[in-house]
Amino acid sequence: MSVRERFAGPNGDIPRPDPVDLPPSLDHEMPIRIAVLAEGAITPMGNSAEETWEAYKAMRGGIVEHLYKPYTEGGNEKGVDAQIRAITAGTIKDFDPFERVEKKGILPRKEVRFKLGTYTQYSLASSHEALSKVRTGEGVSLLVPRLNKDGSVNKERQWRVNPELIHPLHFAVAVGCGFGGGDVSAEVMELLKAGQIPAGDHMMKSLLDRAASTVTQAYDVNGGAEGYVAACASSGAAEIGLVNKIAMGRVLAGLAIGTEGILGTPIASAMFDAFGALDRGQDPLKVSRSLHKERRGFTIAEGAIAFVLANYDWAKQNKIPILYEIIGYGDTSGAGHNTDPNGVAQEQAMRFARRMAEKQGPIRGKIINSGHYTGTPAGDGSEMLHTQNVLEEEKERTIIFASKGSAGHTLGAAGNMSQFTAGKALQEGVVPGMRFDGEVMDEAYGWDIPRETREEPELTDALVNQFGFGDKNVSIWLRKNAS
Repeated sequence: MSVRERFAGPNGDIPRPDPVDLPPSLDHEMPIRIAVLAEGAITPMGNSAEETWEAYKAMRGGIVEHLYKPYTEGGNEKGVDAQIRAITAGTIKDFDPFERVEKKGILPRKEVRFKLGTYTQYSLASSHEALSKVRTGEGVSLLVPRLNKDGSVNKERQWRVNPELIHPLHFAVAVGCGFGGGDVSAEVMELLKAGQIPAGDHMMKSLLDRAASTVTQAYDVNGGAEGYVAACASSGAAEIGLVNKIAMGRVLAGLAIGTEGILGTPIASAMFDAFGALDRGQDPLKVSRSLHKERRGFTIAEGAIAFVLANYDWAKQNKIPILYEIIGYGDTSGAGHNTDPNGVAQEQAMRFARRMAEKQGPIRGKIINSGHYTGTPAGDGSEMLHTQNVLEEEKERTIIFASKGSAGHTLGAAGNMSQFTAGKALQEGVVPGMRFDGEVMDEAYGWDIPRETREEPELTDALVNQFGFGDKNVSIWLRKNAS
């Protein structure tokens, strides 16, 4: 590469980092080919996968004013001298856990009310949507009624994964969540200060792995229930865990869920705001400025995305429609700083994902990079420059996209949100437009960032990035299913 090409920006004055080398592949490094069968979603953009995708294509936003009175008030102007100065968030609208969980027969009311944290409620609702969509070519459903011994339907838990299609021990659940029920501890503290005794249900709401275990109980599967914590890369860590289980032959299928439910109390917003990580803009249409030249931080959000993953051969044998495939991933740690991005480690994750993917064949069409791009001053620029190193030879057929620009940053669920938008783009050959109220950042000069929703029928591949605070980087490579 020439000296001139080592610089980016409209004036060619932004030095690009040197490309990163990888060690040789290990002898026992195996290729993967995992089928993605279905999606379910509860997001700031909509309360289903279809609603969420349609909102993205229509370039609607899910970010609104979100106040925690009196903590977001102060001074003579809203937000000035307040304890919490960020007043916008990507919120879930009109979600009723009793309608989406109890009335659908997933779990009884007493459990929905007392034992489920918000992140678990979102997990169940998105999982149920995804599971309900899977059918074999013969019309056999993955989700079937759970029957009592007398043949009647169990009234409290009405559903199970079909044991005639897949053994319960061959179906696993992996959930990624960055915060979990951490805010429940504050409620416990307030009860103690008031001389009251907390309930045992407080613990059930707070444990992060409760989302995974609750889903396995709801659908009567026994192949494993794991919770993964890796900051903003949590959903990717969970998906890799499930991918490896399937690839090693331990299970045939499972749910990979990314979830976060942190806006019911001011705790998460207060901590991230005090840390200086949040966008403190007043206008919901002008925050979460991913890939903007002027950007101030991320906009906090919540929600859940669930994917049904399966062994590719098992899915084909059962003639189950495949949405797209996971054919590569990279998983690295930065080992440098608690919060600052480590571009070298990020690039290594991307290169690992690409190298594994190319074992399934070369890239033949266009690529969508659905990146982590949170709108932070340091993060977006570093990620963009290192992504250029990985995709430089494909620059003319690469599209850069940031899902957080419309929905906000769903923390532990963010990686699944990025994968959801990339996967939908592969399925439909459509790329949503990104809303800009200013200039694109200089580091992205010359790269294709869609300003309007448009058809892209030649899309075949996707590079999805999710980078957690300081020390966790996950990149996943997707490919359009040929059939």
